[in-house]
Amino acid sequence: MKNRLFYLSLSGVMLALLIICSQLTVPFFMIPLTLQTLAVGLIATLLPLNFALETILVYLLMGALGLPVFANFRGGISVFLSSTGGYLIGFICYVVACGLLLKQKSFSNILLANLVGATIQLLLGSLWLMIVSNLTLSQALLIGTVPFILPGLIKVLLVGMLGRPLSRQLQVKLKN
Repeated sequence: MKNRLFYLSLSGVMLALLIICSQLTVPFFMIPLTLQTLAVGLIATLLPLNFALETILVYLLMGALGLPVFANFRGGISVFLSSTGGYLIGFICYVVACGLLLKQKSFSNILLANLVGATIQLLLGSLWLMIVSNLTLSQALLIGTVPFILPGLIKVLLVGMLGRPLSRQLQVKLKN
């Protein structure tokens, strides 16, 4: 019960972090980048799979209900039907992939799990972009994946650098 309460509380904190990071935009060449996927990576790394998945689902539900939790304070079903909807749904696959791959929380495992999760999320987003925007697969990948590879790698590296020490601290907290 103590662990469940701990992870439930941590999930709430991580949900708040995700909402805040969704609003933080970093200019990068021609595309604006949010820190949203950085928060998704931390959620996937720090929380057990069931709590990570619940956190992402609550975030998506809040946005679907119209709360302005998505990037640029957007919310509502229309966001899911727009060109960015696939990236949002991809968050589910991101945390599932990480949860399944992260048996040990070594730096290299965290990097690998987040790299796989982020790649799946980007590809799903690009496939949705292809459908919604009536693009070819190569056009969708060129627009929806290629510009985000370098920033994605930087975010995965940051998750690795933050995730390992934070995981250790959480384990200490759980033992006390």
